[in-house]
Amino acid sequence: MAEDARREHDESLAAAGDDHTAPLSVIWSLLGRHIAFHRRLVDLTSSVKASLLLSQSIYWTRHGRDIARNGGWFHKTTEQWAIETGLSPKEQASAREVLRNLALLDDQRIGIPARLHFRLRLDELGARLADRIAGHPQAVDWSDRLVLAELLGPSVAFHRTLVEVAGGVHGGLMLSRALHLTRLQVRRRLDQWIVSSAARWFEELGLTRREQETARRDLVRAGLWEECLRGIPPSLVARIRLDCLLTLLTEDVSSARATDLRGVDPERDVGAANDSPKSDSRLWHPRSLATPNPPRQFGPTREHGSPESAALLMSHSTGESLQPQNTGSPTPAPAAVDGGGELIFPEQMLPDERQAARVLLRPCGEHAQALLDELAGRLQMGGVRSSPVAYLRGLIARAGAGSFIPELGLRVAAARAQRQKEAALRREREAEERRLAAERATPEYQARARAQREKVRQMLGELKTRMNTGR
Repeated sequence: MAEDARREHDESLAAAGDDHTAPLSVIWSLLGRHIAFHRRLVDLTSSVKASLLLSQSIYWTRHGRDIARNGGWFHKTTEQWAIETGLSPKEQASAREVLRNLALLDDQRIGIPARLHFRLRLDELGARLADRIAGHPQAVDWSDRLVLAELLGPSVAFHRTLVEVAGGVHGGLMLSRALHLTRLQVRRRLDQWIVSSAARWFEELGLTRREQETARRDLVRAGLWEECLRGIPPSLVARIRLDCLLTLLTEDVSSARATDLRGVDPERDVGAANDSPKSDSRLWHPRSLATPNPPRQFGPTREHGSPESAALLMSHSTGESLQPQNTGSPTPAPAAVDGGGELIFPEQMLPDERQAARVLLRPCGEHAQALLDELAGRLQMGGVRSSPVAYLRGLIARAGAGSFIPELGLRVAAARAQRQKEAALRREREAEERRLAAERATPEYQARARAQREKVRQMLGELKTRMNTGR
């Protein structure tokens, strides 16, 4: 009896976990591609935001167009940095100042008209990283992935999309990591609670206690985060409110945001708003470096800003027994992928991507199919370099800004209409054939057929007799 009760309890917990994590697959499709944030750089710069800028600078230095020919210089505007990293202009200026003071980054205006260009001091960066891991200072081959993986250490997937909903870069980084951990929990069929101690977040992200508290407060205010004490001895654990996160990610694009995206190509992803010929504008894959050797660890170098920052954020904590917060807007339930709707999706889209697209297209009304047709045309032409959901989000933003003009979608719609017409004719022919087959199976029809065959045989017999008599 005790085993049966325990089994029923475990099944009830698993069912509750499945209900709570149901939107996770849709959320993951909405996030798009990520950029790699190297935790080890935080100990080098003593700044998470400077490390984020440095991580992305390393990516462009390694993968930008004509970097070697331009002496390592690459061009980025303030808007492009904001699109890729989520850093505001003020945060970018502070991060660049930190990197300049450490002699890791040069910036200057080049060209006519003058545009701001950046260059990493690779020798200085390589020497400092080698010193951090107690390695031998030597010239670093920045094209060798294994060497860089050992120098930079493990990376964290940072989703730029989460910065707005989390209220800042620190919250977006924490939410990105928490989503990854939640996904691992779901794959292992465990509950969605994750360890949320200050030491854990500092070890994985480099955030100080004060930065953690600010980020957690922002997440709690947004209705995305809940915490409680569990276990003996009690430890702080946290859980993402996936339904609230899905609601925020699928809200209508505001007019201001649509205006900002009006000039952005929807096929470009996180690092894709670069119009400069000096650097590659396409982020094909997340550049997370992996080394076969276990990473060397080195102690933290950052100090907490004040003694009171050591206090855990429990004033806004919630318990397991509390109901989810009311965000004021209904939570969109994931729609069925293949049934229950009239939208026709591109065949290249995966089931999770179709489910995410349904949620995104709900506010679009009668324009939803036109947007899907345009996406299908771009996919057929091979013009979508990012994920289909990210491209569709860009199309929706254009439609909200009033700048969407269907191009390839018209041909897709015409081809579909022709296929539907041919299918209707084929169905009519098949229906007629079935009607005739059913009519032939009736006794009356068979009797008429037998009478007709008998009449024909008699006529043939009479004709044969006349021919024989005539001879």
